[in-house]
Amino acid sequence: MSDQKRDILSFDWALVFYWMTATTAGWLFGWLLWPALALVTAGVLAGAAQYAVLAHRIHRAWRWILASAFGWLASVAFIVVAAGTGALAGLVIGVITGTAQWALLRREVHWSGWWIAVSAMAWSVGLSLAPSPEAVLLPRVVMSGVMPSLMMGVTLELLLRNRKPAETPASEE
Repeated sequence: MSDQKRDILSFDWALVFYWMTATTAGWLFGWLLWPALALVTAGVLAGAAQYAVLAHRIHRAWRWILASAFGWLASVAFIVVAAGTGALAGLVIGVITGTAQWALLRREVHWSGWWIAVSAMAWSVGLSLAPSPEAVLLPRVVMSGVMPSLMMGVTLELLLRNRKPAETPASEE
């Protein structure tokens, strides 16, 4: 088998699928749980669900929930003040939340800065598809969760291929 075919077959599509499922489920439940604050609840629940995918892939993965919630809430607060909507709101959310999550990923993988760029692009696309809270249309809610989660899942898989060596504490040397 050629190296190119082996690389394509070794891509962890299961990770991408799990990431998409967790993110979209959190996103969907957030929209259905509290439609008036859909953007807040959906983002926080998506970050919490992503923890399940990362639990055995990065150190202290529980911090992902905190980073995601902090980034998402800070970005929504900024959007409320700046009155951004759609793709602009997604760009803001992607940059701020992606930066909060990057703070964890940078210790784990090389090239982690790509997480911020892809997060900005992914959530910009996702929120351009999102319905308004007044008219929640289920297919649009699902698509606004699936699109960014697919982009982020592929990015996560590629980043996890380039892990940094594990650091040993000074007390173990």
